[in-house]
Amino acid sequence: MCVLSSLLCALVASPPEACKALRGFYDAIGAKDKSPSFKDTSSTCCAFLDVRCTQPDGSPSPPLGQKEGWKAGATLTKIKFRGGTEFGSSGTLPGALLLPLAGTLESLDLGKSSAHRSFSGTLPAELAQLTALQKLSLTTGKFSGTIPHQLGRLPALEKLTLLSKSLSGTVPGELCHRSDGSLRKLVLDDNVKLSGTLPPECFLLPTLEEISAKKTRISGTLPSKITAPLRLLILEEVSLSGSVPEELCKGEKLEELVLRRANRVSGTLPTECLSHDTITKIDLKRTKVGGTIPSLDKAVPKLKTLDLSNSDVSGTLPDSVDMFSGLEYLAVDRTKLYGTVPESLGDIRGLKNGTCTLQNAYDLVFISIVSKTCCYSNFWCPLPSNAPYCTETSSGETIVCSVMSPPPPPPVEDAYDPADSVASFDSWSLPQELVLFFVLAAASAALTWWVEFGYDDDGEGSGFGSRVVGAINSTAAA
Repeated sequence: MCVLSSLLCALVASPPEACKALRGFYDAIGAKDKSPSFKDTSSTCCAFLDVRCTQPDGSPSPPLGQKEGWKAGATLTKIKFRGGTEFGSSGTLPGALLLPLAGTLESLDLGKSSAHRSFSGTLPAELAQLTALQKLSLTTGKFSGTIPHQLGRLPALEKLTLLSKSLSGTVPGELCHRSDGSLRKLVLDDNVKLSGTLPPECFLLPTLEEISAKKTRISGTLPSKITAPLRLLILEEVSLSGSVPEELCKGEKLEELVLRRANRVSGTLPTECLSHDTITKIDLKRTKVGGTIPSLDKAVPKLKTLDLSNSDVSGTLPDSVDMFSGLEYLAVDRTKLYGTVPESLGDIRGLKNGTCTLQNAYDLVFISIVSKTCCYSNFWCPLPSNAPYCTETSSGETIVCSVMSPPPPPPVEDAYDPADSVASFDSWSLPQELVLFFVLAAASAALTWWVEFGYDDDGEGSGFGSRVVGAINSTAAA
């Protein structure tokens, strides 16, 4: 093992020594490459199936698994475990064994968990000494403990992916401290024990394009000042609160905004996001985001997905909904939207083979119309006949508009006229429901009297009911 500094190791480690260090790393984690060259200790490790090397003169590398064709001085640059490696018991990650590769290793990807590949223990601090590292992907195993703040020292790191259900603590701000760094992608999904707030520094990093921390306990609010050129912000099933800042949608590159099931996020629907030239996906399902869908004066052809279901969005669908000409998925069910669905919805071609949901979860649109306080959408019939899928229930049946109609307008209150207080009997009439009630009540009373008083205590008939029964019996006997 190299005991010198990572920089010195990079200078003195020749390719044979790098391969020797790699074989030691494989042995420590119980891994065996499936290529024939793995058993030949004299052959180059550049022939390993899950390893990539770079030719010294930049010439093309030989095909995977081929021993020949490698020139002297080829450097090991990538380790990416996929199907080319067999694992025994992985255990902990021996980061110190990788130090001889510090000056050349650009990518370390341990792949996904499997029955035999499941690393555990804490993340080794030695990873911060792999100074050439551009991509670090640890999506396997049961890594525990906290995220090492030393990873923020890596000068070339572009993509950091840490997916483990047992990582805890908070996201260290040091990850985004290097203003001269190159971090473009930060993925912390599925770390269900990860809490605290997202460091404000990350939203100011001039290189950061993607933040994803879905299914974590990330809390707090999104910062009001955002200058990072974000393309993707995915914070699904987190504990965020507050509103969506306007600054988020003023960037020139935003493509996806996903706050799905972040049910503490409130405020109003960000108009800037809906009209953004580069936006492709907005998912605010199961949030408390309200406001209205604005009328647009320009087309937004790149927006493919708009999911506002189970939110507090209100108002009506604007007539300019066809401005979302690229939509392939539209969900506005179980909101506070109401009114007539514009015919222009049928002009969105992508919805013909996509998904469009307007009705509530029970496919009973008429209940939504009657119950104005309900959480469902209150769209009125007739629905546009040229809008496929939007006029169907979730089971594929066509919504029958014959049982539905818009709610009647409220009565107009005229000025008070004393003559109205004296209404003639001829102009007075009972509601049909009240008349039906009286008829049923009278029939019930008559039946009760017939049963109670139709016979005396000796079983002889003494009432009208008994006489009716006797007459029937006499007729039958004759």
